[in-house]
Amino acid sequence: MNGDLVTKIISKQESLKSFRTPWENLWQDCAEYVNPNRGDFSTIRYRGNTNRYEKIFDTTAPLANENLASGLHSFLTSPSQRWFVLKTFDDHLNRELEIKTWLDTVTNILYDRVFNIPETNFNSQAHELYLDLGSFGTGVMMVQDKAGAPISFRTYHLADCFIQENDAGVVDTLYRKYKRTGRQLIERFGEAVPENVVRVAEKDPYREFDVIHAVEPSETYGMPLKKKTEKNYKSCYVLIEEKALLEEGGFDEFPYMVPRWQKVAGEIYGRSPSMTCLPDVKMVNQMMKTIIKAAQKITDPPLLVPDDGFILPVRTVPGGLNFYRSGTQDKIEPLVTNARLDLGLDVVQNRREHILQAFHVDWMQLPDGKNQKNGNMTATEVVARQEEKMRLMGPMVGRLQVEFLGPLIDRVFRILSRRQLVPKAPRQLEGMEMKIEYVSPIAKAQKSNQMFTITRLFEGMAPLLQLKPELLDNMNVDETFRYFHHLLDAPPQILNEQEQVDQERQARQEQQQQMMEAEQAKVESEAGKNVADANLMQREASKVG
Repeated sequence: MNGDLVTKIISKQESLKSFRTPWENLWQDCAEYVNPNRGDFSTIRYRGNTNRYEKIFDTTAPLANENLASGLHSFLTSPSQRWFVLKTFDDHLNRELEIKTWLDTVTNILYDRVFNIPETNFNSQAHELYLDLGSFGTGVMMVQDKAGAPISFRTYHLADCFIQENDAGVVDTLYRKYKRTGRQLIERFGEAVPENVVRVAEKDPYREFDVIHAVEPSETYGMPLKKKTEKNYKSCYVLIEEKALLEEGGFDEFPYMVPRWQKVAGEIYGRSPSMTCLPDVKMVNQMMKTIIKAAQKITDPPLLVPDDGFILPVRTVPGGLNFYRSGTQDKIEPLVTNARLDLGLDVVQNRREHILQAFHVDWMQLPDGKNQKNGNMTATEVVARQEEKMRLMGPMVGRLQVEFLGPLIDRVFRILSRRQLVPKAPRQLEGMEMKIEYVSPIAKAQKSNQMFTITRLFEGMAPLLQLKPELLDNMNVDETFRYFHHLLDAPPQILNEQEQVDQERQARQEQQQQMMEAEQAKVESEAGKNVADANLMQREASKVG
């Protein structure tokens, strides 16, 4: 039985590899010109090989890819601020203090126990994933759930991974072929390692073996009557050389996140910014190679040497002496090429700008503070310009939210729930699905349109409100305040429940009423005293009269 399963897995991996082959030359070009540190696809180099940069004469594309990855990490999954919160699909429940407090507590647990601690390695692996997206258009990250250890993240090289989609276009199958030494296999799989591999590891513990990790939907996936012990996805580790099954298990959720930067209809693997500008990247590198040669000829030109009268070799080092026959009129002269380096650099600069645009670097950088008409911009205008640029990036990051961030947060939440690290939900949330609301700088830029609309309403109505203050009766001020609190994702602790607000307002009204009554009593008392004093003065005056 195991032999049939192993043969099936090896055969399917070969089929997926054949399906992926047309992409490998394109990925190899992207690796050599944009991300040379990542690895190889169709070319195999020895570890530590120093020829990875042999085709790069201009670093615009690698630096642009670094800037894109850093920008995505800062704007989507920033380690210094929140980039998502948990909500329900009922806005009224979201505004109840008990529900909002529970959701905020769970969100903090996700940050404090997973995304913001060094042990999980999330930040470094997310940055590595963004580098792959900019280079190859497809990234692979695994959320690892090992008993007795924190949740951890690992980004794998696309060269090792082979994927397939389901009917809905969602990646649900991934085969990963990688190498491990005999020692590592024994540490990971223990007694499941074949005896032949153990004997080899004793003699040569660093000899490597090929392993396949296959993850795909189980036969019972989606069936409502499946057993509790059955998983939605089956997982198998296979040792290819020995055709041995090392481990068989499963996952409740697909453990791999496989985001694509963008897709072409009918294709499974993604397209990247580096593919968009690959002709420009190759052109710039070739032009820079030519310009460097031209600059060398200018700074260290070829020499015109007469065929007679000089003693060779010609010494071109500083202070070098060259001997010639006395009385000859010939001399050594440089060969002037009249090369125009400035023209070549202008063309290169134009192509560089196209490369930066392809990687969206201009959208991620802050405005320089200059306005073409009025000179320097105000701080408000700089913020508005930056938010506008972020809104333009919305379509690009939308796919990342669907294929990367959403499944990532969902799997982490479910793992913590199974580990009983999430507090029990309020009664109103039992059986209710939750949604992920993104509050990263890009997501906030998308919401800023709503706040901008309300702000413009206030500004436009200000003159009318001065003439007719009663127009404010048309506005629900409390609801407006809570709506702004919701849009800005302010902490729930600063917001009182509606009942408490009503009680404080009633207490304030009663206090004001008591003060008014006390003031009225004081006025009446003073008035009575004045009347009594007046009557007394009148009586005294009558006596005198």
